[in-house]
Amino acid sequence: MVFRIHFECTDLARTTIAQRPDPLWEVLLGLHILQGDEEPELFGAWRERARSRLSALEQELLALTPPVGYSPDFLTPRAAGDGLDAGLTAVAATPAVQLRSELRRLSDSVRLPAWTRRLATGDTKVMSRLVHGLRSFHRTKIAPQMPMIATTIQPAVARHNDTVASNGFESLIPELHQSLRWEAPVLSVDTPHIDRDLYLEGRGLRLVPSFFCWKYPMMLLDPTLPPVLVYPVRHDPGAPEVVVRRPDRDRAVADLLGKTRALVLKGISIGACSTSELAARVGISMASASEHARILHDTGLVTTHRIGSSVRHSLNPVGADVLSGIRT
Repeated sequence: MVFRIHFECTDLARTTIAQRPDPLWEVLLGLHILQGDEEPELFGAWRERARSRLSALEQELLALTPPVGYSPDFLTPRAAGDGLDAGLTAVAATPAVQLRSELRRLSDSVRLPAWTRRLATGDTKVMSRLVHGLRSFHRTKIAPQMPMIATTIQPAVARHNDTVASNGFESLIPELHQSLRWEAPVLSVDTPHIDRDLYLEGRGLRLVPSFFCWKYPMMLLDPTLPPVLVYPVRHDPGAPEVVVRRPDRDRAVADLLGKTRALVLKGISIGACSTSELAARVGISMASASEHARILHDTGLVTTHRIGSSVRHSLNPVGADVLSGIRT
């Protein structure tokens, strides 16, 4: 079967090579690798450790990322090319109509848990939990590999840049992957399960190198989204196995939420408290404690109840998952 990408003259001028992996594509493809048994020499140790250390937030991602077939496009937005934070912001801003459409398509091939129905309606608390899960998986399972991944990706991308500069786009295609074939004006991708056409119509194509893309290049399904082709970078057979580094848990929570907000969340985890009690626990002003507690409540990590003229903040299961799930 063949996926055919149709170019116009302007598309060639607008085709670009990403200089580094896309963080959310690496998350998605890492989740695929996690659920299979491919390339045990390279991924075996990483997969075994990662499987045994998935937090509850990370485990929920598996429902949306089956190792074979369709995964929702909204998990890998174009903004992720600008970094993880930009990508996660774009995921959180996915329109409800896109969520409904893509989750409905996914439900045609896999059985989805009940929480995805709330996600499909644009429920902000469920979306916040999903975003925290994506961030956690990247931080604990992908980011520790980046120094090693960079030693694979950077030389490959440098060669690709040189090829385009010296010999043009046509000469680049056989370098990228054996499944790619250029017969102007069509770039064909031999795949085991996709037979369709994508017309770029002047938008160009973004070529993205990937470490966790292990066999075939990957594309988005929705033809209206910015076109992207994620291609596997050949791994050095002598490269060390991917390993999982155990991060400092307190530092990871602070990196996830920000130092002060992490302290506020940990302060609430000690036990339900008023805003004044929280301020005293953390050593911040009442106004600051109130604002941080509000944000944690709005993002679904904390539950706030009003009792008369005062409020009580308590940790809910999502917040507990964040505190306990930032681990390898």
